[in-house]
Amino acid sequence: MNNKPLYIVKFGGTSLLDSGRINQAVAIVSDRLKKAKVVVVVSALGGVTDTLIDIINMAKNSDNDWENQFEQLKARHLQISQNLINNTSGENLIHNLFNDLKKHLLKVYNDKAVTPEKHDLILSYGERASCNIFAAALRNAGLESQAHESQNFVRTNQNFGEAEVNLSVTSTLINEAFSKVNGITPVVTGFIGSTENLQITTLGRSGSDYTAGLLGEALKAERVEIWTDVNGVLTADPDIAPSAITIPHLHYSEIAEMAHFGTKVLHPKTVLPLGLLNIPIHIKNSFFPKNSGTLISHETIDTHGRLRSVSVKKDIVLIGIKSKGLDRIIKLSPRVLQALAEADINVLFNASASSDYGISVVINANQKEKAEEVLTRALDKEILLGLLDKPAFHQDVNMVTVIGESLKNDLGLSGAVLSVLGENNIAPLSAARGVATRHLSLIIPESLANMAARLINDHFCIHARQLRVFVAGTGTIGGEFIRLAKNLKDQDIDLSIIGACNSMYTTWNNAGLGKDVIKILEEQGKPTDWEKIIDHLIREFPYRTVFVDATGSGEVARYYTRLLEAGIHIATPSKRSLTFEQSYFDQLSHYINSNPTHFFFEPAVGAGLPVLQTLRDLLASGDEITKISGVVSGTMTYLFGQLENGESFGKAVHSAKEFGYSEPDPRDDLSGEDVVRKFMILARASGFKVERHEVEVENLTPPDLADLSLDDFLKRISDYDEDWKLKVKEASQKGKVLRYVGEMNEGKIKIETQAVPVNSPLGSLRGADNQIIIQTKRYRDSPIIIQGPGAGKEVTAGALLSDVQKIGRLVF
Repeated sequence: MNNKPLYIVKFGGTSLLDSGRINQAVAIVSDRLKKAKVVVVVSALGGVTDTLIDIINMAKNSDNDWENQFEQLKARHLQISQNLINNTSGENLIHNLFNDLKKHLLKVYNDKAVTPEKHDLILSYGERASCNIFAAALRNAGLESQAHESQNFVRTNQNFGEAEVNLSVTSTLINEAFSKVNGITPVVTGFIGSTENLQITTLGRSGSDYTAGLLGEALKAERVEIWTDVNGVLTADPDIAPSAITIPHLHYSEIAEMAHFGTKVLHPKTVLPLGLLNIPIHIKNSFFPKNSGTLISHETIDTHGRLRSVSVKKDIVLIGIKSKGLDRIIKLSPRVLQALAEADINVLFNASASSDYGISVVINANQKEKAEEVLTRALDKEILLGLLDKPAFHQDVNMVTVIGESLKNDLGLSGAVLSVLGENNIAPLSAARGVATRHLSLIIPESLANMAARLINDHFCIHARQLRVFVAGTGTIGGEFIRLAKNLKDQDIDLSIIGACNSMYTTWNNAGLGKDVIKILEEQGKPTDWEKIIDHLIREFPYRTVFVDATGSGEVARYYTRLLEAGIHIATPSKRSLTFEQSYFDQLSHYINSNPTHFFFEPAVGAGLPVLQTLRDLLASGDEITKISGVVSGTMTYLFGQLENGESFGKAVHSAKEFGYSEPDPRDDLSGEDVVRKFMILARASGFKVERHEVEVENLTPPDLADLSLDDFLKRISDYDEDWKLKVKEASQKGKVLRYVGEMNEGKIKIETQAVPVNSPLGSLRGADNQIIIQTKRYRDSPIIIQGPGAGKEVTAGALLSDVQKIGRLVF
């Protein structure tokens, strides 16, 4: 081969699913050939290996449909070959391969059995067909290429299904095979080897990665590229934790541990030999080749205290062996491990508090029966004497492993992981970490394993302080909240809007909705179903999640206790939940104070004014609230101000709604209900108990408009322009202006329209201003006055966002 640097370029099955994706892969190889020599390694076409396994099982079980499935598989390969290649030579190769394959399958069908040797031989045809198709596709693109079957130079033992490679012999054979190649791009079958007797073997899961690593090591490649269908190595399996993100850079040792513990990117044996030669590995997405992916090298990148990844290993068995009572079984742990090792049973995990009294080990599920036989034989004397219980086998478990350099030095990190799981009622059955390694493995009930992985990923592997948000209601306030949240620059908290809904549609994205949430909602939303929304939140996100309720809906407010009990925080400007029956408020009040779950509602009174926080601070310091009075409706201040400026009543109502000063239905303001609710909240937050029927209120909604639809109400409200013009004139003639005033005195509430002097504090209010006067035992003669805008989408949404940030700081 010439003096250009050498790249090993491996394509997985998803990158070779059909002719279109194969052409994408050919384009990648063509680009690489501009600057380097390339050896291509290919897996079988996407899904082919699984299909072959299914066909083998059907043939073995005398299911006559095997032949139909076989013909479909053959037709798929022929069709792809025809799409890619302009001659019949490629088709002839496929015909010949599949004719041979059918002979082997017929033998399985006739024998009603398949040997491990035959199983591996049949599986090899997937890679062999793919290899010939890809080499022909390169030639069709004008690139000289030749197919090479790796059983000719990858030498293994006879452990069919997961053969061990003879590295020294294989390295020699690889160099012999490729030393004579000049100007021709080799395409090599992944996954396949052969014994000394040239019986075909397979290298196990992700064996094609291993083949790429063997070639890279033997040929001293400059780099090994693994092309797949994801943007590199992720912090977790995105099917388990959709919020998983790409890890841009990993050390060889980190990816080796990740691969060993189940990260489905690289074969565990692929990494370390390349690391010894300092050959970088680049994991790339063949669908998005410009994406930077993940680079694996000797360089260590600071993770700032975070963990690298979390994986879930399924199809395992937890074996528990313990003595009865306090009987000591001499050398129990080494005897168990030695017995399993001698039977070629790989131990994935072991732990013991006192190794002579009990031990836990984890093995692959497919070795359960063999392990049961081996351990019963090894410990038969103690079992017969009643000193040991029979080994207990638990199959309903998964192994969740967290990996990160930080685990070596941060002694509190392991405890933090366990603490987060404990807060969410997940108790590992067993845990183990090595003294010098970067991993912590936890055995967790299968039903909770995915949740555990999501928790760990979200708490420790991505933004260490990410807070999820679901926004209910995307109208005036909710829409503005989303805009503010998307533009927020907060170094301490990373807000991720995972879902949003309006009265018609709901949309979710566990990894975070894009910038234009409203557009996504309109284009991709599904019908809103509150029960489904609440159930989904409780089931999938009972941690670090804030439910932002901007609906003003009483139906939604009734779900608060369920959400809070499940651990989901709530922030809302809505007054509904706080003004239901007193007993409901009492249930919610448990979460208003310091608790693991938090309920914040500052904008429910005074929009962005710090009214409720002031009351909490006063009470917390031992003061007592005696009286609260003033104007708490920015809407009504705005309305009366417009009337004073000569605007008609109808137009003032319309503009209040248009500018977001009023409730969605202005009658909630005109009826006094909005003010009633605010004063009920103020009274209850001050420690008084009050029910709605106890409040005296003047209703400003014309009686004959009370029961109309909102549209009809808005059309007819101008009928009362003259009435209000007269009231304003009468007040003005006395040097007064109209204000809608509320008063709470020792828990008693009265709300009414008052004519107040123009130059008085209340008379001087302008725009949508509120003024709240608070008297307490300490502030009896000189009350506290809080004044400012009490309505408007910006101030209300800003206060809502502030509440969410407060929750975040309490959570973290």
